[in-house]
Amino acid sequence: MDTAFNNYRELIDKRLFGFLEDETERSKYCKDNQKYPYTLFDPLNYIMSGGGKRVRPILVLLSCEAFGGDINNALDAAIAVEILHNFTLVHDDIMDNASTRRGKQTIDKKWDVNSAILVGDELIGLSYRSLLRSKTDNITGVLQAFTDGVIEVCEGQALDKEFEISADVSIDNSKIMIRKKTASLMRTSSVMGAIIGNADKTGIEAISNYSENIGLAFQIQDDLLDVIADEGEFGKKIGGDILERKKTFLYLKALELLEGKKRDDFMFLYNSNRSTETKIKDIVNMYNDICVIGSAKDEIALYTDKANKSLDCIQSSNARNLLERFSGMLLNRSY
Repeated sequence: MDTAFNNYRELIDKRLFGFLEDETERSKYCKDNQKYPYTLFDPLNYIMSGGGKRVRPILVLLSCEAFGGDINNALDAAIAVEILHNFTLVHDDIMDNASTRRGKQTIDKKWDVNSAILVGDELIGLSYRSLLRSKTDNITGVLQAFTDGVIEVCEGQALDKEFEISADVSIDNSKIMIRKKTASLMRTSSVMGAIIGNADKTGIEAISNYSENIGLAFQIQDDLLDVIADEGEFGKKIGGDILERKKTFLYLKALELLEGKKRDDFMFLYNSNRSTETKIKDIVNMYNDICVIGSAKDEIALYTDKANKSLDCIQSSNARNLLERFSGMLLNRSY
């Protein structure tokens, strides 16, 4: 994480953990002295204390500040989107049958699936509770942007799961899925921040375009890191997308570039039931042989450039610089 954003992260963590502590304490004093639901709040606090880069809440604050707003007014919206993001991770891990997240066991593996489902549901409720505390004259606009993000991320996850069993998926199809599953929460974050910062319609549209392109670059970078990152730093198993047979940008680009028997052999191996390190190694070698890794890096750079060009309408050079550094930080992630 770029040190320029440490102050934002500290503000976010202070508000986030204060909010979660208040919610945990509140639940200990239920009506009629009912039993405290440890099976809910223990795994919930476990996932929320697991770290994370705070990408989305930082984007809320940066977008608010870019239009002259007070970031303290946007903190509750910032932690709302971070809580919502963790809901998506908990439910994604169930659907993907993942065993680790951020270097620790997933909730469904450490506890059970029922606990993980309930934690995800609770996180949605808590995200709205935090959001409603936002200091803005346009709470309706903020709620609308947030709700649109919730709906789109669920639609994107549904497309992602459908693509796993579909034989006919194009890169364009994949980008529609990415816009919903990943870019939507980026867009939600920036739009909420801009609204709280009193941006006009032109400003909101500009920051929305910026964050959508950043979301596309971010997801393609994630696809790339799944095969080139250090597993210890990445926090989850390398090659997981390959073993789950996900239609990532790398996979779809390989299909574009390969022909004939080589294409058939690649598809056979990728879609086989082999869950071994050898399969991962063979697929990664194929990616390297046909320059898929380089193509992914080019695509990331393309969307990052589009994002930065969307910032021309922002008057503050300092704000533009911070947003450009933010996109650069995402582009240069090593894990």
